[in-house]
Amino acid sequence: MNKIILTAVGGNTDETVALVQEPTPTPGADEVLVAVEAAPVNNADLLFAAGWFGVYPQVPNAMGAEGVGRVIAVGAGVSSSLVGERVLVLPTFVQGTWADQVVVPVSTVVPVTGKADPLQLAMLPVNPATAYSLLHDYVDLRAGDWVGIDMANSAVGQYVIALAKKAGVNVLAVVRREETVPLVRELGATLVVVDGEDLGDRVAQALDGKQLRLLLEGVGGTEPLEQLARSVEAGGTVVAFSAATGQSPALPLADLIYRGVSLRSFFILNWIRTTPRAELERIYAELAELVEQNVINATVEATYPLAKHQEALAHAARTGRTGKILFVPAGTTR
Repeated sequence: MNKIILTAVGGNTDETVALVQEPTPTPGADEVLVAVEAAPVNNADLLFAAGWFGVYPQVPNAMGAEGVGRVIAVGAGVSSSLVGERVLVLPTFVQGTWADQVVVPVSTVVPVTGKADPLQLAMLPVNPATAYSLLHDYVDLRAGDWVGIDMANSAVGQYVIALAKKAGVNVLAVVRREETVPLVRELGATLVVVDGEDLGDRVAQALDGKQLRLLLEGVGGTEPLEQLARSVEAGGTVVAFSAATGQSPALPLADLIYRGVSLRSFFILNWIRTTPRAELERIYAELAELVEQNVINATVEATYPLAKHQEALAHAARTGRTGKILFVPAGTTR
């Protein structure tokens, strides 16, 4: 069995990430053995390897946060009815999904429809779940309300736009590059604005008197948050879900204190830990059905076998990339 491990924290992944062969693992009590069908390369995986993520690696550390596959064996205490079922593997950053097969606690898998595209299902545990929580857990949004999001062409942004469109919620999308505007418009964003000079004025002009009930912030630092916060309604909410700049988000004092705009945050591992199991199963089942119906999806730029992991990681690290990179079994790449 092949799997990818992290051998050292930091440095170039050419030197710190390796493909190793191990005997096929056997599930213990309350565990399942999953044959992996697809596993994405997320920015969080690259940050994890660099030691810059919310979980610090314990090398040698199996790589790969999320994925999808079929249960092929179960340990004591697990119903044999799970064998043959397609399941999502939820992220723990302990059991890696960049592998032919992986043993995980049964508590970290969720059965899903076997009919949808496995590439799309493999990406459900992190980004779509993040988008779902951002739209449901902070503000009681109704059809006709306005939500703003920067990094709108990111995977999370794409899912936010699709889910908001389905709910009749308007989206003001902010992107960094002009060439991504058509993609975001096609996804269903109500308004699209390119980041840059006079961003706050251009956003206010585009909204034409309307205000944002919720702003989803993924850049970090003071820009563009300082500009976008001007269009958040008094008493509105900003939720930080990422920090592309590596800086903490900062709300202007006038918005924070005088206008009562609140700044909150989201972290997928905390959400998985604190959400009741029944609710997790309901949400992931709903998201899987939306994948099957082609309501939500993310662009896939390339797939790679595990043996080409260095090419895959280099591709995932490219600037200007427009789609996701995934590992799939050898012979099934596309």
